[in-house]
Amino acid sequence: MIPSQYLRMFFIALAILTVFHALASFAAYKIFTVRRHIPPVPVETMTSAGSSVRGTMEYKVDFTALPVTLYIVGGLVGLGAAAIIGAFAYLRGG
Repeated sequence: MIPSQYLRMFFIALAILTVFHALASFAAYKIFTVRRHIPPVPVETMTSAGSSVRGTMEYKVDFTALPVTLYIVGGLVGLGAAAIIGAFAYLRGG
């Protein structure tokens, strides 16, 4: 094969790996993320007119496991490095 065919195959493989990584990252994030609901807290504030307003504040916190975050970031860094190496190979003429 000539070098341009190797480069075309490289970019096709990179595109397939990018799609796979995106799907795997999304699935891992959805499966391993825990959402916690913190009970509502009563809140009372004063307006500038001097009247009091009461309400409740509710918190929702998402916890994602560290390995999932590292997988997502590490995969994106690896794909970016592969794309840069491929771009240099293309610009070099190889």
